[in-house]
Amino acid sequence: MKKYLMTPGPTPVPEQIALAMAAPIIHHRTKEYIQLHEQARENLKKIFQTKNDIVIFSSSGTGAMEASVSNILSDNDKALVVEAGKFGERFSQLVNSFGAEAVVLKKEYGEFVSPDEIEEYVKKYSPKAIYMQACETSTGVYHPIDEIGKILKEKYPEIVFVVDGITAVGCIDIKTDEWGIDILLTGSQKAFMLPPGLAIASVSEKAKEIASQNKNKRYYFDILGELNAQAGHFTPPVTLILGLNAAVNMMLEEGLENVFRRHQFLAKATQEAVKVMGLELFAKRPSLSLTAVKSPQGIDSKQIIDIMDSFGVSISNGQGSMKGKIFRIAHLGYFYPPDIILTIGTLEISLKKLGIDKLGVGTKKALEIFVEY
Repeated sequence: MKKYLMTPGPTPVPEQIALAMAAPIIHHRTKEYIQLHEQARENLKKIFQTKNDIVIFSSSGTGAMEASVSNILSDNDKALVVEAGKFGERFSQLVNSFGAEAVVLKKEYGEFVSPDEIEEYVKKYSPKAIYMQACETSTGVYHPIDEIGKILKEKYPEIVFVVDGITAVGCIDIKTDEWGIDILLTGSQKAFMLPPGLAIASVSEKAKEIASQNKNKRYYFDILGELNAQAGHFTPPVTLILGLNAAVNMMLEEGLENVFRRHQFLAKATQEAVKVMGLELFAKRPSLSLTAVKSPQGIDSKQIIDIMDSFGVSISNGQGSMKGKIFRIAHLGYFYPPDIILTIGTLEISLKKLGIDKLGVGTKKALEIFVEY
């Protein structure tokens, strides 16, 4: 059966990237590899829209999350953490694991944090750093990191602003330097259209200075150690770096404006289609990278997912307390209008089999939106 991967990570790997990774392996301390590694780091600055250094770790995105904590916080430091889903909760766990204190700004799943709430907590707790998601992958919420970043940059420049952009970088227009983001991190298996295995982060001069004075213990996820070593401190995943160069070149050839515009249309078509089908979006402020949808009353979302899977279309369940209550459709990375049309059509079939007849309703709406693409 032909498979269609519509999950928010891993996402589909284009043929040209797969072929780049199929090239004969080269040694990671040769001049050839060093040039490839540095080329990747320099070109990534364009995607991140930054002049800051780029660090690449061999790990899942959580490795970069850990690095952003262990290199910045020392024992008993206070860090403000926005918890609005599973990955905000992960930041709290990391902060507490390294001996610092997580001051939690808790939001219900599906809700987003406001700049006013952030400023209120900053005034009350005077945190050394703020940790939050751009897009909370577990809920499909996109937080207003632009507004938050500008407030911090103007009024609280001493605070280190850390943003998990794992399902945002490369599909959403994030202006790292303009918004004052000190550490922006992502993973390879999302908008970068690669298999899992790379964690990537931009690191500001302020963050590097704080890391140089930080006394917390770290070894593998040492930001300065990684930046100071030529082509990485440890053995890098050579094939993934080859693929990363191919992926970044694809994005730059398409043009960042076009990449962002494509994702805007994919998100709009998906979200408007499910709404006209009578379904409710879970996120109060939906992301451009994925759409979280409430399962109809009386239907476990796994039933929808299983029927779609029987047609070869894979979408994702909810996570944590939302498992069985929502389903998530990705549209970040190597996705184009036909992928969304096919997915919405398969969703309509699934609902029909579960007693909800919306055949053609969502697909028609998606088609109407894509006419303007």
